[in-house]
Formats: sequence, C-alpha cells, structure tokens
Amino acid sequence: MRLRILPYKKGSASAKALAEKLGAKRIKLTNSRFTPRSGDVIINWGNSKMPANWDGYTAEVFNQPDLVKEQSDKLRFFTINNALEWLPTFWTSAEEIPDEAFPVVCRTVLNGHSGNGIVIADSRDDLAPAKLYVKYIKKKDEYRIHLGRNADLDIEVIDIQQKKRNTSCDQPNWQIRNHQNGFIYAREGVVPPDRVLECALDCFSRSWLDFGAVDVIWSEWKGEAYVLEINTAPGLQGTTLDKYGEFFRSSRGLRA
Repeated sequence: MRLRILPYKKGSASAKALAEKLGAKRIKLTNSRFTPRSGDVIINWGNSKMPANWDGYTAEVFNQPDLVKEQSDKLRFFTINNALEWLPTFWTSAEEIPDEAFPVVCRTVLNGHSGNGIVIADSRDDLAPAKLYVKYIKKKDEYRIHLGRNADLDIEVIDIQQKKRNTSCDQPNWQIRNHQNGFIYAREGVVPPDRVLECALDCFSRSWLDFGAVDVIWSEWKGEAYVLEINTAPGLQGTTLDKYGEFFRSSRGLRA
C-alpha cells in the first residue's frame, strides 16, 4: 500500500503537517508522475477534482472529489440540505429576502473560508451582490466538530473545538469569529450542548464524507443549533493534528 495526501493547493500547511504525521508523501498538483493503482490509499485534503491523468484509477480515496465539491460550495451545501431543521434560512436572490429578515449574511464568495467573502447586511441598503444570502442568527457559542468514518463506516468524533475570544484582542468581532477578528480555537473545558453534536452528526452522516469538520453555532435564546458548513480541509496543528493522525492510523489502519 502506498499512502498519499492530495492537497487542495500547493501551499496547504495542514496537508503538509498531516503527511509528516503519517509518514506519507504529498501528491504534486502539477507535473506529478504519481499514478494510482490498486491497493493505494489517498487522503483527499479538500480537493474537488482529481488530476486529469487519473482516469480509471483504482486506489481507495478518502473524501471523493465530487462529495468535496458539494460541501465546499456554500450554495450547493445549502441547496442539498434545504428544509432541514438545523440549516439557517437562506435565499438565492436579494429580492426574495423579506424586510423582517435582517440582519442577513451575504456570501459573496461561495468557496471562501475563515470569513472570506462574508458581508453582514443590517438592512436592505447594506446588501452586497451575492449568490447566497443567509439569515444571521445571534449566537452564544460557535463550535467545530471534527468527525470521521472508521473502517466499519461508523462515525467517530475526532476532536471538538470552540471559538473563544483571544484575550489579547481589544475589539473582537462577535459576528464573524475568526483569527483575524480576535478569536482562537480552544478545547480545554469545552462541552457543547447535546443538540450541537446531534446536528453535526446528522449533517456529516448525510454528506457521506470520510472525514470533515462541521461548524455549528449555538443560539441559547432559541435553544437550537445551526450548521454553517463542513470543512474538508480544516486547519491542523497541535492536538488536532495529533488526533487526526491517530484517527487515520487506528480507525482506518493506515501506515505509510
């Protein structure tokens, strides 16, 4: 068996870190001489398409590219999961948004991450041109639930993180919680409500992914959780990297 990591971009630090953790090699995205063969295992780290010369490949691929494409495109993700109770209300054109729906999140970039392409519109005059508009839900907490399917295809929790304020930031943005806006991922003492885990598990099971990180917000005043997206190439470092390495080695039996 040859174990390889297929990154979504050349400079993916997490794909590099995972490859080093597992003792695997990364596949070049251009001019690669690697050709998959029977018995190979490829961990697809967020790539929505396979190299053109892989037609008819027989290797086992964790996270098939067509499934990654469904999850990484925010509009496709919302459309596929339309009407599920854990999905926020959304619209595909500004004209559909009722006046009482504001504030609204304008997703100007459908494949963005870390808050890229997000515009918060407090009124109709603030709307930015977008293909996806999502009802903004006031949240108490935001979690990232890392999940994976083991060799028996049962779902396991790989790691649980919560976005918490970086105390060194004087003016955090509580609406868009990312590193740039003063938030970090924490795990010490993190115990999400049961409903957060239920929604993450339901969303992940419907995706048929082999692994992924589900972003879930918790609205305490509504007593409800809402799924925002599934990350197919989540950031890995420290303990989270260790846990992914252990998951692939123990639950999927991978050795380079």
